[in-house]
Amino acid sequence: MSGNNKMQIISIKEFKHKSVLTISGNNGELIRKIDLIQGNEYILNPLNPNKLKNRDRKVIYMKAENNKRGIYGKVKYLDTIPSG
Repeated sequence: MSGNNKMQIISIKEFKHKSVLTISGNNGELIRKIDLIQGNEYILNPLNPNKLKNRDRKVIYMKAENNKRGIYGKVKYLDTIPSG
């Protein structure tokens, strides 16, 4: 890993009425903390600037889920919901 590449750690913790997403640097410093509230709208902006696929897409946060790879946030993309 070169000196320009910084690893960032993303974690989601669930509480009764919200989830908290934290982004930390590899030395443990807090970069960003976001309260994710079920049903609220958010805009996706991946940390990696090369990840353009879902950048700036609006979503509704549904819930956090666990699988064998870890915890992740489940969202509904607003641009795929039929209008009318």
